Amino acid sequence: MKYINGIFTLFVGFVVLAQERTSVRSFAFPQVEATLETEAVVSYDDAADDICIWENPNDAINSIVVATDKKYGLITYNLQGKKLHQYPVGRPNNVAHFVANDILKNDLPLICASNRTQETITFAFLNPDGSLTEIQDIEVPLREVYGITTYLDEQPYVIVSTKKGKVWQYQVGLQGKKVSMALVRKLKFGKTVEGLVVDPTKKKLYVAEEERGLWQLNALPWQADEKTMILKVDKDKLKPDFEGLALRENEDGSGWIVMSVQGSNAYAFIDKQSLKLKNIIQIKDGVVDGVQETDGLDVSSLKTPTFPNGILIVQDGENGNEPQNFKYINWNQIEVLLTL
Repeated sequence: MKYINGIFTLFVGFVVLAQERTSVRSFAFPQVEATLETEAVVSYDDAADDICIWENPNDAINSIVVATDKKYGLITYNLQGKKLHQYPVGRPNNVAHFVANDILKNDLPLICASNRTQETITFAFLNPDGSLTEIQDIEVPLREVYGITTYLDEQPYVIVSTKKGKVWQYQVGLQGKKVSMALVRKLKFGKTVEGLVVDPTKKKLYVAEEERGLWQLNALPWQADEKTMILKVDKDKLKPDFEGLALRENEDGSGWIVMSVQGSNAYAFIDKQSLKLKNIIQIKDGVVDGVQETDGLDVSSLKTPTFPNGILIVQDGENGNEPQNFKYINWNQIEVLLTL
């Protein structure tokens, strides 16, 4: 009996040790805390997904965050996390925007979202108070439209992805407030693609193939793709799925590709010049709760008293008994970990 008890004790000790190692591994990355969180989205369960940040050129403190509730529609927030407006436009998954510019001749930011209700791109103009106007949908011949990003060069482009790995690039036009799109390029990946972002300085498109890795391609549709894998998923630190993508550009030309690594509950920070992985960071409990099951994100170098060196906003997959929400992180915390 003593022998059996000894085996049992050894077994229990092994299990406890294994659990401790698992716990340590799941939090084996440097951590930061969120400064604040938004009010919850409308729908329960897996609903919050993606955000885009419009930086107000006249007063950064009045910048607007546009978010998706993929069971309800679009929601706008201010930089204090307060909900401003909400619009039941269907099942938008990811969201991006064009700033006001001379190429599109738009005097207001143009919002675009992938919408799975009827397989469309939903467009709307964003007012400085966070309200949306001229909401309109353009059908695309794709199933399960998923990720979306914008790219402004000599022409404005919307790039959209699907759960089956299709990535299509459209040229966008405006007649007054009426939006039009023309297909200019088709790309194909083997697995699901959601995260998309363009580095406009390098003219490169980055594509997060969830179960394989992060790709770099030429962003202009008439160039050769030059498709190159720059970061692969693994079984240790960079576990599938690779999800949201965003780009932070600094005034000196440096910057970061930021990617949510859902399988690791973490964020990868990749130097945009060298394309080398610099660090992997998690968001822990602090003034507000931490982040789990992360998905969409966006980043901005806007400067306000609360966020003097910019902001990272991420989706949080768990929010207690409330619907999901988004967390705002002071970039200064991240900068410290990127300069070690």
